[in-house]
Amino acid sequence: MADAIKEAARVRREYGWNTYLIKFRNYYSYTFDPTLFPNFEIIGEVNEEGSVFPADKRKKSIFGS
Repeated sequence: MADAIKEAARVRREYGWNTYLIKFRNYYSYTFDPTLFPNFEIIGEVNEEGSVFPADKRKKSIFGS
């Protein structure tokens, strides 16, 4: 998870994109567009410093996990 947060923060700093920490079963990653990943859970938004702000509700994929 730490690697995903670190990379999400880097992308946000370099490109200014909103980045989100997401979870696939037991694997963490990040995305700038959650609609690209149909089978995931949004954990929260990552800022430039690498802080994760939890999503209001953990948003789950419409396909379940």
